[in-house]
Amino acid sequence: MNQKQLETLRKNNEESRDFVKSCFRFALMIILKDKSNKKITVTRLCNIAGVSRMAFYRNYRSVEDVLTDEIKTFVLSIAAKITTDVYENWLVVFQQAEANREDLEAIIGAGFEQKILDIFFSLLPENEESRTIQAIWLSLFYSLIIKWLKDKKPKKAEDMARLAYKYTKNIPLVSKE
Repeated sequence: MNQKQLETLRKNNEESRDFVKSCFRFALMIILKDKSNKKITVTRLCNIAGVSRMAFYRNYRSVEDVLTDEIKTFVLSIAAKITTDVYENWLVVFQQAEANREDLEAIIGAGFEQKILDIFFSLLPENEESRTIQAIWLSLFYSLIIKWLKDKKPKKAEDMARLAYKYTKNIPLVSKE
């Protein structure tokens, strides 16, 4: 095989792996939303995803890893859109939460609320000052998302962003040093 063929093969394998992982994440959300039976097993995930157990264990070590992957996908979708504008950041946070409301409510309803916070904190930088500032912001983002989802108020993402901005606009986003 030449280099171009090898690269094509690698790319196809990566796309396949991503597709299989998304099937497992989708299956997990179906289970979490099922009011009659929230029992999560590898067998049930594989049956719903339409993927073999071998494929499961090629990609994950446990069901918890699938949950972690699903939450990380959500958290990274927010992180990718964060800017230096406080209002825009709040808007992104609430728009992403609104777009993923059903999934987030299912995760929270299944008792995995703490897992969301753990993943938020896993993204903190090493520098102590930056880490502290970002921990403050992540705690605020997390707390207000959870409160908003639990209250089930009809407020729009834009309304929540304006309210959050009003009280946090003077908190620095990054270290000044």
